[in-house]
Amino acid sequence: MNENKKDSSKEKKEKSKEELEKEEEERKLKVTSLKKAGKIAQEVKKFINPKIKQGENVFNLVESTETKIRDLGGECAFPVNVSINNIAAHYTSPLKDDNLAIQSGDIVKLDLGVHIEGYIVDTAFTVSFNDDKSLENIIQSTQVALEAAKMMIKPEINTREIGKKTENIVKGFKYNPIKELGGHQVERWKVHGKKQVPELGSQGGDVIEEGDVLAIEIFASTGRGSVHATNASYIYELNPYTGRVPLRRKASKQILGFINKNYKTLPFAERWLAKEFQMGVVFGLEELVRTNKVKAHYVLAEEKGIYVSQSEETVLVTEDGYEQLT
Repeated sequence: MNENKKDSSKEKKEKSKEELEKEEEERKLKVTSLKKAGKIAQEVKKFINPKIKQGENVFNLVESTETKIRDLGGECAFPVNVSINNIAAHYTSPLKDDNLAIQSGDIVKLDLGVHIEGYIVDTAFTVSFNDDKSLENIIQSTQVALEAAKMMIKPEINTREIGKKTENIVKGFKYNPIKELGGHQVERWKVHGKKQVPELGSQGGDVIEEGDVLAIEIFASTGRGSVHATNASYIYELNPYTGRVPLRRKASKQILGFINKNYKTLPFAERWLAKEFQMGVVFGLEELVRTNKVKAHYVLAEEKGIYVSQSEETVLVTEDGYEQLT
């Protein structure tokens, strides 16, 4: 009986050791993959920034950015967003080129994500073509707030404190942070994880832990700091919580299978599907959204005539601070 107890105790110790080794392997894979994704994101930003200019077709910008990510060995964590002026988030070029082009007076935000086997980095920057005096510091406001937020990153801090700091900075520049948007934890195969890094100090926060991956994302608006969902949607995402649902269209079933295999729970663009399926994309997506198998990400906008700036970097929380990945 004592021998059996010894054997059982030994098995537990061996199992515990195996589990620890497995966790360490996973941690190393995570860090290696994140750093690789971050390096790709840095290269892509250097590549695409000079191409953002007046007269440039947005469809070409988006496609060039996504192609560059893949050429460098990464995958798109979500469709590249190019949000102009009052558009704050979730605009990517639609199925067919809508001939949207950058104009004089525009403020252009480009948001991109890279993943390696589901390990994601998320980053964004803003370029201004507007000489209005009231807008001369709008990009700087988000950049300064982002730097201040990074300096606060360490284990045990509550992200509400970061929100207070960044809110004060953006408002100090005479702009408003956007209450519905902000930073977020990034998890494997999930762009928006459980923890939030709010734009406002009055919003709920989460305690940061070593090993967390956080996208620190700051928005500044010349408006009241609130966005609404428009009627337009060009980005979609699988809803993993919907059970089996009967689908009438053959295209819907084929598209769903393709999404599961290639994108898992990551957002994707309808134009990506068009490269795989010559027909049925629009009606197939409509049925998948209607049955709640897929959710639509509607374009988010401030009121017309308002301008929005955005800055974002992804960091890995370390024992005593952070390591910037992007």
